[in-house]
Amino acid sequence: MAATSKSQLVPRESLADAVYERLRDAILKGEIADGSRLSQVQLAEQYGVSRIPIREALRRLQAESFVVATPYHPFVVRKISPEQVLELIDVRIALEDLVLARREPFTEAEIAELRRINQKMVSASGKAAWFPLDREFHRLLAGSSTLIAEMIEDVRDRVRKFSDSMISGKPGRKAATEEHAKIVDALEAGDIGLARRLLHEHVMQSRAFIKRRLKVVEA
Repeated sequence: MAATSKSQLVPRESLADAVYERLRDAILKGEIADGSRLSQVQLAEQYGVSRIPIREALRRLQAESFVVATPYHPFVVRKISPEQVLELIDVRIALEDLVLARREPFTEAEIAELRRINQKMVSASGKAAWFPLDREFHRLLAGSSTLIAEMIEDVRDRVRKFSDSMISGKPGRKAATEEHAKIVDALEAGDIGLARRLLHEHVMQSRAFIKRRLKVVEA
């Protein structure tokens, strides 16, 4: 058998990146539960790689506070309390309001794109198709190239497993797209104050749902 050329080998960094993405996605979706102990040996066997990229991926997840190191079980998926979930949503609300307040007036092309995305959401067959479109809609509201938009994405990722169930049924998706349409109408009319208020109410609907689901009692 001919020797494999170096150009065909997958760089170690690429393996670590791939493992990181898969682990992060599994944590965000709730496929790996909060508090789960992550065995490097088992993960290496599961992903068919050595322990080196596993360890590098786990250290990256630790730096981003998705996992924590403990004395006896080196890496454990970080637990997020119900109160912390609501805190993250409050951060999202503040960020979305801030970025909308600072944005230049929306162009006709941007308004048309928001309507196009929202219409696709109306006809989406399920949450697997709906969820990425919702992300796209809010990313366009925030300005896809802004740092604040990246921060909003990170916050949304961290509460994803709690918010997914809200859009699992048609009523939830229908209500969200109707709220989107009102926000776009306000933006088209140039009423940024109304758009900000509608966006705040829109995200607060998600917060209220998650609060009920987690049975959080606030003072």
